[in-house]
Amino acid sequence: MSEFKFLVLITLVSSSLLGQTNDNYSDELLSSSFKAYMEVDYELAYNIFPFLKERFLEHLKDTSSFANPYDSLSKHIDIRKTSNNLLKTYSWPERDTGCCHRSVIYAQFKTESRDINFIDLNETDGGDIFITDLKMIEIDNKPYYLILGWGTCCQGTHYATAKIYEIKNGSLYKSEAMFDDKAYLSIGANRGANIDLKYSPEQRILSYNSYGEGNDSGFYGHEKNVVKWKLENEGFKKIN
Repeated sequence: MSEFKFLVLITLVSSSLLGQTNDNYSDELLSSSFKAYMEVDYELAYNIFPFLKERFLEHLKDTSSFANPYDSLSKHIDIRKTSNNLLKTYSWPERDTGCCHRSVIYAQFKTESRDINFIDLNETDGGDIFITDLKMIEIDNKPYYLILGWGTCCQGTHYATAKIYEIKNGSLYKSEAMFDDKAYLSIGANRGANIDLKYSPEQRILSYNSYGEGNDSGFYGHEKNVVKWKLENEGFKKIN
């Protein structure tokens, strides 16, 4: 599909939806845009990415988007929301021909004053991960947010991450020293080895498969060891 044909397609899609006034307008417009982005070739996807991102952000700035379930859009990008309805995440792959798997991640949240704000998590926190789970947890009787992620870049390895965030002072902040003395967890493994990072709300246990530290060549061992962290009142404590 040529760039001209794509722009014509987007124009037609936008025009057909422009007259709609129902609550699904935003969902259908973004869904059609992302569907086209995922289906075109890499060169065209690279050229239309700035347009797509700008369109997405325009909808994100509309505070009504926080309550929108985006049923159609969620078929094309990953959308998650916490059980207390205070934090919502959106993530999708940035399509290009590089060997890194690049992502786009935005977090939208409700502040203490009930305002709706959002931030670019990759810009503020670094790294290219894809969110694999989002959970509201309690630490010291306050809500915190556990984000599990996965990523890989240009090697025969991959990694999983666990980070904790808190909504305060009108923004979303990554918490420090919530994993003993660590700000977050990053677990590496050879590609093909299952890290299986997961959190059980019932047991309050975060677990994953560890394959040791990476060697000089960047690769990990093959022997698997299950590691568990228990959520306590001050944060996660390693139990084995």
